[in-house]
Amino acid sequence: MTGRRDGARETSAALANASPPDLAGLLKNIAAVYLKERRSKLLVLGRAGSGKTVLIRRFAQAQLEDPDWTGKGPVPVIFSLGSWDPTSTSLRDWLIDRLERDHPFLARRLPYKRTWATELIVSGDVLAILDGFDEMAEDLYKPALRHLRVSNLPLLLTSRHEALRGVKPSEGLFPGIELTDLTLDDCSTRLDASTGWAPVLDRLSSHSGEPAAARLAAVLTTPLMLTMAEAFHASGGDPESLLKLAECSSPDALEKRLLDAFVPRTYDPILNLSVPKRRRWSAERAGHWLGYLATHLKKQKTDAQKPDAHVIGAQDIEWWQLGTTMSLPARMVVSGALCGLVSGTVVALVHALISDPSAALLTMFLNVLGIGLTFGLMHGFASKIEASGAFKPSRMQIRVRGESRGVRARRVGESLLPRVGGGLTGGLVFGIVFGGGAAVYAMLLSYPWPLVALLFGNWLLAGLLLGLAVGIVLALVAWLETDTKPEESVSATDLLRTNRTIVLVQAAAVGLVLGLGYGTAVTHFNGFTLGLPAGIGAGLATAVGVGTLTAWGRWVVLVRLWLPLSRRLPWRVNAFLDDARFRGVLRQAGAVYQFRHARLRDLLAEAHRQHEQSTEGGSQ
Repeated sequence: MTGRRDGARETSAALANASPPDLAGLLKNIAAVYLKERRSKLLVLGRAGSGKTVLIRRFAQAQLEDPDWTGKGPVPVIFSLGSWDPTSTSLRDWLIDRLERDHPFLARRLPYKRTWATELIVSGDVLAILDGFDEMAEDLYKPALRHLRVSNLPLLLTSRHEALRGVKPSEGLFPGIELTDLTLDDCSTRLDASTGWAPVLDRLSSHSGEPAAARLAAVLTTPLMLTMAEAFHASGGDPESLLKLAECSSPDALEKRLLDAFVPRTYDPILNLSVPKRRRWSAERAGHWLGYLATHLKKQKTDAQKPDAHVIGAQDIEWWQLGTTMSLPARMVVSGALCGLVSGTVVALVHALISDPSAALLTMFLNVLGIGLTFGLMHGFASKIEASGAFKPSRMQIRVRGESRGVRARRVGESLLPRVGGGLTGGLVFGIVFGGGAAVYAMLLSYPWPLVALLFGNWLLAGLLLGLAVGIVLALVAWLETDTKPEESVSATDLLRTNRTIVLVQAAAVGLVLGLGYGTAVTHFNGFTLGLPAGIGAGLATAVGVGTLTAWGRWVVLVRLWLPLSRRLPWRVNAFLDDARFRGVLRQAGAVYQFRHARLRDLLAEAHRQHEQSTEGGSQ
């Protein structure tokens, strides 16, 4: 979009209550326009692909580089509105949550209990650049507008016209600008005539009234389609073929043809020799994986529109949410099966080495069944109880030094009740499952009812004690958790690595303490032959189970194992996402990735859906 010469004009949408400001000018001067009017709110309207997101990024950069603004005005921060549910969360609270997610150090608490993020928002020190109002679900437009109208925060809002079409003059928002279309001169400047575009550009500028030329000219009036046209030609497409296609196609079909060519061109190994060989995925495979990611976002948006659903967002590719479009029962089965197989197999091997090898298979089966069922149910409970925050990434880091003992002790105290409560809940599930299984087995052997009840009660008590121990150990691990440093940036990879370290430390601590304690107790009553495998099984099962009940653990189970096994994502998911960002298919927004444009996302999702349907139809 360098050298783009389109301007901005005052929009008539939702501005009846505002005096008409003088906002005409070039895009590069948008920051000066905002300062000139001295207004705390500004609306940017534009067609799909008109460059609204690029505009606000330039605006934010210009503000940060302006010496007259830095340190005096609010700091511009870009937020993607697609993840906001105004029916359950106020704009202020949602902005605070986004800041703390993308900048974990802002989650630190000040002496008077507020976090840094809260203080910045409440005091008006953040200029919230709200991108993509039209990306919200349509039934959320009205409640969102109510929040925006009454908000006293400095705002810059972007949207397509359609999303605000129903706004009445009496419900005016705030002054705004509208991005104008590219002219034919803009296209000629961008498209190199020496590479085959000359005949096409001549026909477009001839004003002959030719319908095909008029359709193609209408398509090339947005920066997105101009970029897609370049990609189409770079991938071997003939520009004149677009005119032939325009003779019998609508503008929408032309735009789809250009978008279709983007991914093949982007992943063409000949056209992208600078990409490392280890990251050279074929266009077909990359398109399939990108289609799954797009479908994941579309599915989340669809689910979010159901009654009482939690809005996750249709824009943000969050690593801790990947795989959640699988049904909850499927996630419970996969998670429980992994826990059971890992711990059950190890216990069976140890049992076979030190005692009766013939009983190892039965031991393995019982452990896989019991442990798998226990942690599968716990996964389901944790997923349903939103307040548990089990699958939200931690905003802390593991450090041995860096904070005073008083701060660490306070953090341990604050985490004691929540973590002990979670441990007791898990212990209760464990006791019911294993106690119920032992009781059923005893009844099959015709044991008397008092003994059956005693057996169930023993397992229930053992489960509660184990859960209590797990909660206490996890609370004590909080001694090592510290806030993120302000100078440390947070990307998706950084957040993932930080959470991996926290989970591994927690799992190791819980597994070691529980394994030693349980193994020692069993050895005291039943001897070393049973105590050793019992201790190893308890420690390993608890460590793996606790790990899978975290954001990073669920990511490992679903994204690093199950989805690649089912060919829905590559084995090197992180490398693929980062490579897609490098190629321009995705963009990074704090700790999440986003598709470059919603239309590209929707096209990939539709292509993936059609491919899945054809595959299912062919297999029948």
